[in-house]
Amino acid sequence: MTCASDVRRAALRRSTRVRHALWAGSLLVSGAAQAQLGAAIAVESDNRFRGVSLTDGRPDLRLSVSYDHASGVFAGAAATQVEFMRGRHALQLLGYTGYVARVTPELGAEVGVTSSTFGGNTRYDYSEIFTGLSNERWSLRAYYAPRYFGFDQATVYLEVGANTVLMPRWRAFGHVGALRTLGGIEGEAGRRTRADLRVGLGFSAAAAVDVQLAWVTASRGGPYVVEYGARRSTFVLSAQASF
Repeated sequence: MTCASDVRRAALRRSTRVRHALWAGSLLVSGAAQAQLGAAIAVESDNRFRGVSLTDGRPDLRLSVSYDHASGVFAGAAATQVEFMRGRHALQLLGYTGYVARVTPELGAEVGVTSSTFGGNTRYDYSEIFTGLSNERWSLRAYYAPRYFGFDQATVYLEVGANTVLMPRWRAFGHVGALRTLGGIEGEAGRRTRADLRVGLGFSAAAAVDVQLAWVTASRGGPYVVEYGARRSTFVLSAQASF
């Protein structure tokens, strides 16, 4: 029999996995407070990471796996194709692990690390550490990378996200973030900080299928990542299925 506190703790872990789902492109399974292994496949019209397109405005396909333990430990991995320079593709392999603990019945605190490697172009390999607070409706997180996307530039990224249920199958969500370069390196357009915004609607088409339409935009500035021009604002359509 699952007690109420176990259910609340499971909800906090699900909130944590949702944040990784949005970042790694996976839609992970949810359930009672027990160890869970999940897999997912996702397709989206543009791979936008912190407001910046990593596919030159083209669609991408992403495969992912995840593990979530009742103790609060979570981990996962994802694979997708990216394009840092026009016509030169690389396979991104992302791994993450961390721990989430219950601060109150409704609030969780987490800490962890992510690591990305790029097959065919390892110069962009990088890692981040992160920490944050979250519940089922909102999240607040901070990330630090000593060498963002492999460049000689340390960065800090702060993000706030929120979601609300509109109808049984519909929800609205929003995200705002700010990425800042540290040290003596100037960012894009001579500005150290780049802000990004994502707002949209989500629809649960079936028990394990989720469809989203989001408007994504980013300001100029911040660290260099890609070497091609892309629209700073666009609509992104995505569909995710979990198993």
